[in-house]
Amino acid sequence: MARGNPYRWTLAVLVALALMAGACGGGGSDGAEPAPTTAAATTIASTTTAVPATTEPPDEPLDATTTIASTTTAVPATTEPPDEPLDATTTTETPAETTTTTTEAPIVLTDSFRGVTAETIKVGFASIDFEKFTETYGIPLPYANYDDMVDAYVAHINSTGGIHGRMIELVHSHFLPVGPVSAETTCVELAEDHRVFVVLNGFAGPGAESTNLCFPGTYDTILIGGKPTPEQLAESTAPWISYDMSLGRRGRAFVNLLRETGRLDDLGPIMIFGANAEYEVIMADTKAALIGADMQVPISVANTNTGDETATIAFLEVLLERARSEAVSTIMFVGEANYAMEYLFRLGNEFTVLILNGDSTNSWMDSPPEGIESAGQLLTNRAFESSEDPDTAECMSIIEPALGLEVLSPNLLEPGQTNYWAGSMNVCRSFELFRYIATAAGPDLTNDSFREAAESLGTFSITAQPYNSIGPGKADARDTLSLAEWSHEEAIWIALSDPTNVR
Repeated sequence: MARGNPYRWTLAVLVALALMAGACGGGGSDGAEPAPTTAAATTIASTTTAVPATTEPPDEPLDATTTIASTTTAVPATTEPPDEPLDATTTTETPAETTTTTTEAPIVLTDSFRGVTAETIKVGFASIDFEKFTETYGIPLPYANYDDMVDAYVAHINSTGGIHGRMIELVHSHFLPVGPVSAETTCVELAEDHRVFVVLNGFAGPGAESTNLCFPGTYDTILIGGKPTPEQLAESTAPWISYDMSLGRRGRAFVNLLRETGRLDDLGPIMIFGANAEYEVIMADTKAALIGADMQVPISVANTNTGDETATIAFLEVLLERARSEAVSTIMFVGEANYAMEYLFRLGNEFTVLILNGDSTNSWMDSPPEGIESAGQLLTNRAFESSEDPDTAECMSIIEPALGLEVLSPNLLEPGQTNYWAGSMNVCRSFELFRYIATAAGPDLTNDSFREAAESLGTFSITAQPYNSIGPGKADARDTLSLAEWSHEEAIWIALSDPTNVR
């Protein structure tokens, strides 16, 4: 089979997938954030002065048992004597008055941590230099550089009080998504040279997560972005938090989505096919979730021939014969198993195909996989974003005036138009999540207070993602997915469900 330059195609697709992965979800807005507290905000302290109660004796002896009660409040209490002797048991109660003295103690902001002064928080934003990428490699990508969008959101935060009165001091840094060299330079620049408190967005592209570890692992610098694995989180000394959903949780979330939408029982026995052995942990968790939902999973195998099309197809053909004997009706792909998927598509509608990571299919509308027009039913989990959503509209109300244009969702873009949508989604979600946590951390902003605030954040909403949660042991926020089916007629994904909480 004649094919183009696989390196060039793979590089462009990997970069596009990594970039578009952030632009999925629905709901939330800056308006839903905790109200920022300025440096003039105060705490209220109550001061109570205790004064002993005084009881004056009656002018004449009492003829019967008399109880004179005084209050135990923090104000003077006085009992006036009766005009005449009491003829029976009498209780005299003193009136109670309350006096509260209120003093105001201003919040004291200090240079609490590296990158945090009494006036500012130094924030680094790492992003791909798309213009340089095109110039260097001759592969045109339709995405705009993020700088103008980032500047617009920082100006918004600072104009609305900053974070506890501290203003954001922004540092841009750019990289090329073609290996670790450029990214590692960016890491040193932000963490060592500028000594930022936090880095937003992080790295994208092949091997990005390993390079992302440079921030929270090597330099003890907070990172909001990427999709860390449990092993990478264990190597991090600083908080590493993602507004997205980790691949490790994606399988179980997809099973929850299929169950919540009533589609799981229709799939029959399922074969799980992994793109390579690195996905075996995710495959095992997905299989456990399916079996827990009373589904049959007779086959779960990872490809041992990654990168070799002929060997991959031969390996798949053997598996398919076994799948037929096991009455498998659905095949779930874990990872970007392009050769295997394209082969299966050409078999027609013999099997229903599930794509575990719907974010990896964002490029299909521009460059669908070979043979997809012959495929049967294709289902995945993803999100459907629209500027008509009020929370997304609020994000755009911050970004669009600065850009001087309307930011269109990808499905509305004409060929050749620049995509500002993906950058806008990434920028708004990154800063919203950071502002949520940093505000909850209080005026004494440090790595430890940031971690404690994140672990107690609970559920919340951010742009394009109505369902999110962070807590102990859960560093990836997104709990929002929609079930989608590929339309062969329109060559687009169509929604089969509303955004669903799949936690």
